[in-house]
Amino acid sequence: MYIVSGEELVRQGLRGLLEADGFSVSGESASVRQATRRIPALRPDLAIIDDDLPDGSGDGLCRTIAAADATIRCVLMTGETDEAVLIGAILAGAWGCLSQQDDNQELLRLIRRAMRGYTAYSRRFQTGILAPIQADGKNGPNGRFGMLSKQEMKVAVRVARGLTNSQIGQEMFLAEKTVKNMVSSVLMKFEMAHRTEVAIFVAGELEDTGDLAQEYRRSRDPELIAEVTAALVICTSEAGSAPPADSMLLLDAMRLSDALAAAGTRPHAGEYQSGKSS
Repeated sequence: MYIVSGEELVRQGLRGLLEADGFSVSGESASVRQATRRIPALRPDLAIIDDDLPDGSGDGLCRTIAAADATIRCVLMTGETDEAVLIGAILAGAWGCLSQQDDNQELLRLIRRAMRGYTAYSRRFQTGILAPIQADGKNGPNGRFGMLSKQEMKVAVRVARGLTNSQIGQEMFLAEKTVKNMVSSVLMKFEMAHRTEVAIFVAGELEDTGDLAQEYRRSRDPELIAEVTAALVICTSEAGSAPPADSMLLLDAMRLSDALAAAGTRPHAGEYQSGKSS
């Protein structure tokens, strides 16, 4: 094992936990710079990496290690369980993501799982990504989008772009009368009187936030949100009696990347090339 964390107490705690369970800790680092040199040289079976380091990010270090030696498995450790952390870990090629909120037994279970070649994501992540689906989608201002059909959503987005009914019809291959009816339906569901109100509202909700998780949530296309969520669930699944093949891991990560791209996000090129992405 190799431990990377900027916090000495975290390193000491993990070392004690691992050694008490029979694991050998070959080294530890407090920074990306140190770990980048030492991990490929020592070639541990597993590197446990804090996702927030003094001189860089855990997922960035994970990508560097995967490029240097694809046989070294990495798992990230985080205090957060939101979608942005999860997406970053998967696309970086991590075998899993541990939560600092989990107890020692759960941490050890996940570490053993990663050592055996399985994906090892804290169950807290699946709770987080499934909770929004289980919640009432009509609560709050963003819930208005849940009342639109897929076609109505596409029309609303084009209204926000300032297109006329005729232009929308040409883009969507619909009759102008059909578009007019859809605009009327959007106005009724949004409880608005003018298409200008729709344009301002939709443009504001779809404004780019620069955050992967927020971006796909703001896409407001039910199919895109469902596709990203399904990809996340698949990537973090513990199902199966044997470790997944590298090709399947790569396909799962590519599916997530494609879904994010479709939702308007921009994952960095090559982030899922290691073949160890889920």
